[in-house]
Amino acid sequence: MATAQLEQRLISALEQIEVIDAHEHLSPEHVRTSAKVDVLTLFSHYTEGDLKVAGMSDADFQASQNHDLPLDRRWALFAPYLEHIRWGSYARAAFIAAQKFYGADDINEKTYIEISEKMAKANTPGIYQRVLRDACNIRTALTQCVRTDVDRPLLTPIMPLVADWAREPEPETWERVQRPAIIDWQGNSHVLDPSREVRTLDDLLSAHRTYTERVKSEGAVGLKMASGPYQPPSREAASQCFEDLQKGAISSLPTANPLRDYVVDEMIRFTGEQDLVVAVHTGYWGDFRALDPLHMIPVLQRHPNVRFDMYHLGYPWVRESIMLGKGFANVWLNFCWTHIISQRFATDALDEVIDVVPMNKIIAFGGDYALPVEKVYGHLVMAREDIARVLAGRIERGQMTEDQALTLARKWLFDNPKDLYRLDL
Repeated sequence: MATAQLEQRLISALEQIEVIDAHEHLSPEHVRTSAKVDVLTLFSHYTEGDLKVAGMSDADFQASQNHDLPLDRRWALFAPYLEHIRWGSYARAAFIAAQKFYGADDINEKTYIEISEKMAKANTPGIYQRVLRDACNIRTALTQCVRTDVDRPLLTPIMPLVADWAREPEPETWERVQRPAIIDWQGNSHVLDPSREVRTLDDLLSAHRTYTERVKSEGAVGLKMASGPYQPPSREAASQCFEDLQKGAISSLPTANPLRDYVVDEMIRFTGEQDLVVAVHTGYWGDFRALDPLHMIPVLQRHPNVRFDMYHLGYPWVRESIMLGKGFANVWLNFCWTHIISQRFATDALDEVIDVVPMNKIIAFGGDYALPVEKVYGHLVMAREDIARVLAGRIERGQMTEDQALTLARKWLFDNPKDLYRLDL
């Protein structure tokens, strides 16, 4: 009983601490308010994976999100799988959000219509303010929506590091090299530097540098890449690949190739020179074997003056990621996404990092959502529970006082991401 009371007291205190949300995919608010939303929007993001693993076909999932179909038909496709996923951390954020914003104690066949009606009514300008600022106490959210024209100061942009190699990579062709571009979430291509014709490897690097300087001038505070088995950069090997593509000696390069390795490494270096952070997706996603955080060790060693924000604690390679924070002064450990992967994993990891990693290197929260902004609140409730549970244990064991615990929490939730990203708040 004493532990529960202490945890609740800490949660109440945590709610008063302003938060820097260190990872979202939120687009400008008008994208949300122009979209049709209903109860199934709350299951449009990461719960998609759980639904499909539970047996829902891709066709049925896509139909459940198709607002041209009647809601009752879409609910009928979705409902059989809800009971399979409702106890998971992914789904819990949706239930918390539905209760907070739409007064629903559950999401079921009796409540889905009313929730949907309330969501549509609330989907108006100001929803970001109501959710992020008023309900969550978030000062700013670092968002990755592949655009910089976001709603500042509530949103702060982070952009892809190199073309579209950071996500959904494809084989490299001459057409792609000649007109390097980033791909937005709608699949639209945006050429990095339309004024530049890429004829040489240096032209390609210049296009990427111009892009980096431009997005920085537009407010970006970091660039994102993914962990991967990058090989030591070789300009000679990169030049040969470039020449082979240019002359048509080969039609394409595989995703992993010397040209990619060289350009990525050069742009990491340039990003550091621009005093921007390199954010790194590590671990869980697709064939997560390629995203092992330990792939980053040679990169970290080559770029000791570049600041790296390591996302997601590399789940399932949690201890490996913690050791990166232990061993490298240029690494920060970001708990974004972790609380909705598994609250048990997040609490165990947070308790362990207190023992292992300096406390200025921990970032406690990032919601990691796009359209269902309400779930940022649900995720943050779960994150505060995890933080309170860990700190309460430390307090009860006599390892720190409540004041000391809340000082740590303030660093994790606000001071550390502010300092890492040089935010002017």
